[in-house]
Amino acid sequence: MKSFQTILSISLVLVMTLGLAASSQAQDEARQEAVNLYNEGQELARANDYDNAIAMFREALEVAEENQFDDIVEFVTEQLPGVYQSRATDAYRTYQSERTVESANTAIEYFQDAEEVAGEFGNEEVAQRARGAIPQLYYVRGVLEYRMEDYEGSLESLDTAIEMNPNLPAPYYQKAVVLKRVNPEDIETALEWYDQAIEAAQNANDTRTLQNAREGAHDELVFRGTNLAEERQFDRAIELLNKALEYNNSSADAHYRLAEVYNLRSNWSSALEHANQALELEGGGVTDRAKIYFELGTAYKGSGDKDNACDAFENATYGEFSDPANHELQFVLKCEGHVANSGS
Repeated sequence: MKSFQTILSISLVLVMTLGLAASSQAQDEARQEAVNLYNEGQELARANDYDNAIAMFREALEVAEENQFDDIVEFVTEQLPGVYQSRATDAYRTYQSERTVESANTAIEYFQDAEEVAGEFGNEEVAQRARGAIPQLYYVRGVLEYRMEDYEGSLESLDTAIEMNPNLPAPYYQKAVVLKRVNPEDIETALEWYDQAIEAAQNANDTRTLQNAREGAHDELVFRGTNLAEERQFDRAIELLNKALEYNNSSADAHYRLAEVYNLRSNWSSALEHANQALELEGGGVTDRAKIYFELGTAYKGSGDKDNACDAFENATYGEFSDPANHELQFVLKCEGHVANSGS
C-alpha cells in the first residue's frame, strides 16, 4: 500500500503539470488574441478606417505588454505612428477639399496626436513631418479666419504659426494683410510685417511670398501716397511713393504718381524725370501710357517747353485723357497742325 507521502508527491506533480498546461494554454490564447487584434488593425488601416485601426492596435499593444510578447509589442509600436500620420494626412486632404476652419482644426488635432505618438514610440520621421505640418495648418486657418472677417482669431492663428516656425514666410505676409485691414491708418506696422515676410522669404528661397510681400507693400504705399496727394499732403505723399520704389524699383505706377505730385507742386524738373522713367517702365499700350504722357506734357508746359509739351499731349489723346489732352493742344498751347483725336 502506497504511503501518504508518496500519494501526496504524485498529487503535487499532477497539479503542477496541469497548472503548467493551463498556463501555456492561456498564454497561447492571449498571444492569438494579440495577433488577431494586430491583424484586424492592419485591415482597418488599409481600409482607411484609422480611428478603429488605432483602437485595435492599442488593444493589441495592451495584451502584448501584459503578457510580455515582445515581438508583437515591436510590431505594433512600429505601425502605430504611421497610422496616426495617415489619419492626419487624410484629414489634411479633407481640409483641402472643404477649406473650412473646422476641417483645418481636425487636421491640426490629428497632426498633434501623430507628433505625440511619434514621441511616445521614438519615431522621429513621423514627428518631424507633424512638426512641419502643424504651423502650416495654423497659417491656413489664419487665412480662412481672415476671409471670414474674424481678424482676432486670424491674428492668433498666425502668431501661433510664427511661434512654432519662425522661418515660415507666409504667416508674416498674411499678418501684414490682416493688420492693414484692422487698422488702415497704421501703415508703419503693416510695413514692419511685410519686411519680416520679405526677410523670411529670402532666407527660405520662397519666391512666391517674396513677390507677394513686395507687391503688397508697394501697392499699399502707392495707394496711400496717391490719397495723400489728393489731400494736398505733398511731402508725405512723396515720402510714401519713394518708399514704394524701395519695394519695386521698376514700378511705372510709382513714378507716374510722383510725376503727378511734382506737377501739383510745380516742380517741373522732378515731374519730367519721373514721367520719363514711368514711360520707360510702362509695358502697356497707348491707353496705358496716355496718363503718363499727360503728366509729361504738363511738366513741359510748366517749364515753358511748348514743342515738347505739344508732342507729349499728342501722345496723351487716348482713353479718358483724350478730351483733356485735346483741350491743351487746341485751346491752351494752340499747337500747330494739331487735329483733334477722338481717343479711339
